[in-house]
Amino acid sequence: MKTTFGPQRMLFPLPTVLVVTGNMTKANIITIAWITMHTGKSPTLGIAVGTRGYSGEQIRANMNFTVNIATVDIMKEADFCGITSGREVDKFKATGFTKLPSTYIESPIIKECPVNLECRLVESNMVGPTNHFVGEILETHIDTDHLGDQHDPGTLDIRAVNPLIYYSGVREYWSLGEKVGDAYEIGKGLTISGHHSR
Repeated sequence: MKTTFGPQRMLFPLPTVLVVTGNMTKANIITIAWITMHTGKSPTLGIAVGTRGYSGEQIRANMNFTVNIATVDIMKEADFCGITSGREVDKFKATGFTKLPSTYIESPIIKECPVNLECRLVESNMVGPTNHFVGEILETHIDTDHLGDQHDPGTLDIRAVNPLIYYSGVREYWSLGEKVGDAYEIGKGLTISGHHSR
């Protein structure tokens, strides 16, 4: 038996990210959980930003932004950046976050976040009452001490990153659980009607 509730925000888990736009002199941070990968090659991602705030205007004006993966260690600062307006507060000063220059765009990355993505705005539109921005990922920065092999981003130790996870249904933050299987591999052992999957 299932219970129905109508349309709900029940997609989970969602990564908590800090989106930065601006430059090394003046930049704003917004906390976002509405984020998803769009394409793999060239890699693009999408973020959803409300229309009432300052950040959507700034992303459109600057045409670029960075996505910085928040960790459990900076949960309070990340939450602060999501409930405070950049029109009134310098969020870098308030949180103590450190700006580092990006390689290809003006918007800085956040030193305290172990994974940072530089994005060039390639598309923007309205979906209902929300700004939807698509960014092409131009560069990826990863803390070297979180890599098993410095030449392979696939060796990122996600447990060391300890990403902050958002559960939108009840507005809660969670930490990551344990690995339970290898994608594209674990399903190969399933037998369907006497035949092995391929």
